[in-house]
Amino acid sequence: MTGVCAVSPASSLVAAAAAADHLVCPRVHYLLCGTFNTLFLYLLAFSPYSTSSNPNHPRGGVTLTVHRRIRAQGPHQFLALDQHRKTAYATTWALPPTLSSWHVVDQGRGGLKHVNTVPISATGSYLTVSPASLPFPPRVYQAGGPVAQAFSIDPTTGGYGDEIQEVIYLDGGKRELLDPRTDKTRVALRYGSHAVDIDPVRRRAYIPHVGHDTIYVYSFEQDGRLRLLAGIPTHGERGHEGPRHSVPSRSGNKLYVVTEHTSYLDVYNVHASKPYLYHSQRLSVIPAHQNATRHLYRGDTLRLSADNRRLYVTTRGKTPSQRGWVTTYALEADGSVKESPELHKGFGALSRFETQTSGGKANAIEVFPPDFWSEPPSSASSSEAAASASGNAEILVDGPRPGPDGRDYLVLTDDELGYVSILEWRDQWQQLREVATVQLGVDKPEEGDGHGEILEEETATGASHAVWLS
Repeated sequence: MTGVCAVSPASSLVAAAAAADHLVCPRVHYLLCGTFNTLFLYLLAFSPYSTSSNPNHPRGGVTLTVHRRIRAQGPHQFLALDQHRKTAYATTWALPPTLSSWHVVDQGRGGLKHVNTVPISATGSYLTVSPASLPFPPRVYQAGGPVAQAFSIDPTTGGYGDEIQEVIYLDGGKRELLDPRTDKTRVALRYGSHAVDIDPVRRRAYIPHVGHDTIYVYSFEQDGRLRLLAGIPTHGERGHEGPRHSVPSRSGNKLYVVTEHTSYLDVYNVHASKPYLYHSQRLSVIPAHQNATRHLYRGDTLRLSADNRRLYVTTRGKTPSQRGWVTTYALEADGSVKESPELHKGFGALSRFETQTSGGKANAIEVFPPDFWSEPPSSASSSEAAASASGNAEILVDGPRPGPDGRDYLVLTDDELGYVSILEWRDQWQQLREVATVQLGVDKPEEGDGHGEILEEETATGASHAVWLS
């Protein structure tokens, strides 16, 4: 199957590599990465075709470099992109609490330009942009600590528009939120709301709340505001689990949740009416031989594979003594996790990759987007798109989707030493392999202002979260 690339190969060497491995478009892909402890955002350049030597990769290696360094507005924890990847939205740990938006110039080649900054009530955590298939204009949703917000998007600039809603997770409501004694710093993220995850099929939003040990389930009003359906207690020991992030299955019939305090993957069946979520499976992110030290890990992020056949889940070590894990699970056609029968019940992952450090506050992952692969879509793609647009969850299934079969690139961030790594999955390997890495604050930018030098302000940079721009 021959792929089609919008950007011509730069050399005959690249063309030869593309012929040998034709599913990846033979060009440079750009990523945007934030940091936990500096004022900078970083543009990274990833090339699947390289002449450098890497014994773990069948083509001799890939490259990942620091393309540009951009002075931003504070340490940035998390990033989100609009549908066309032309605008990036960022949280920051700077005070007072704000969110910022950035125009992506020429898919990342030309850097970033600041669009606008808006105030929020408490330090932000994770953001998401609603998909265009929902029956209202795209919105930016953010949850962090005691609050969650919804913002319109300015149709002219692509930046933040008006705040259309604020949800408060405090018994005293607005009065308690305005009380100067209420914690609205980044510390509140450890026991507050943490993310907004959207299911476009069932037209729902899920907000895991670490401190409440609850997954809040919302539907959408006509203008995109959230309407609470229920608060579902997390599975396990009440007050002990700490649900942190969730990902809905492609059909909307399953919800995958990672717990921060216990490093479990919980799978919930999704219902159209009460009880909305019903727990069906629990699996360990850490291996069985680490079970006695489970309290020394912190569950983090999770993402579906491009072909919808696997789920990747991460955890971090609480101290540098414990290295983190990226665990791969095989998914059945109905979205449930297929356990390896030869392993202990609840530990049957497809594969586990031990990260080179604890991960610090990171070990966040993002999967190479399905539409970045050059494989043509299957004949099912048009009907699936129609099902998504109609919100009909019964039409879609959780089996393989159009895209690369048995292949993924993941970007993994490390806060401890500032590494950003590319991991690759291939079914014939049955494991993740690190195929490229760069170290922020050590590897010098190749272009832009201050290229070829490292600034004193970059010392001990910790990578937070990276997103694929192109």
